[in-house]
Amino acid sequence: MTQPDWWYDDLKQVGLDFADEAQVATYDDRQGATVAEARRLLMRLGVGPSTAMADIGCGTGLLACEAAGMARSVRAIDISPAMLEAARARAGTARNIVFEQAGFLTFAASGDLGLITSQFALHHLPDMWKAVALTRMRDALKPGGRLYIRDVVFNCGPDAIPRTVESWIGHMTRESGYSRAEVATHVREEHSTFAWILARLITDAGFRLISREHDGVYAEFVAEAVA
Repeated sequence: MTQPDWWYDDLKQVGLDFADEAQVATYDDRQGATVAEARRLLMRLGVGPSTAMADIGCGTGLLACEAAGMARSVRAIDISPAMLEAARARAGTARNIVFEQAGFLTFAASGDLGLITSQFALHHLPDMWKAVALTRMRDALKPGGRLYIRDVVFNCGPDAIPRTVESWIGHMTRESGYSRAEVATHVREEHSTFAWILARLITDAGFRLISREHDGVYAEFVAEAVA
């Protein structure tokens, strides 16, 4: 479907992580992502042989490929050809996983999914377009289907942003392969939002919040699509 000229282009590359092959190769290590952690999450979310799911912003496919061994079908969705190439290589001969170059505003909302997961991707959209993306994810889920989001989300008020951001930058430069400049670019040029805003966007999009947890500037939300 052709979109109007004011529609947000969610296929544009945002950040080195999406476009640069060298960055893609080290992405999982820098994120601290592991197969064991992915499997624990999928089990916690109740993924089983009857589950049809999508992972939006699938990155190198770590979660999606692990899900392919547990679920009926998996859609691995990302805007980056480099990320999708890495995900395809990881998937090997798995036949119940399909790869789609699309974003939150361009993926096909089929209405038959039981679960959508998205980690560290929604922050690439401004808040208005997060809201649109959330309604599209609701439409992609069957009634009662679940949404899992994990992202950088500021669990503070505006007055606390300076000390919160500086503390996060210190943590990232000590504990990961990210530089101060890279983290500062995230804060300055991408669209991480406040926890209270994201919670409201989720519920206003037609979801019932099941759980909400915060760990520093990271948050995860589990929600259910309202019939």
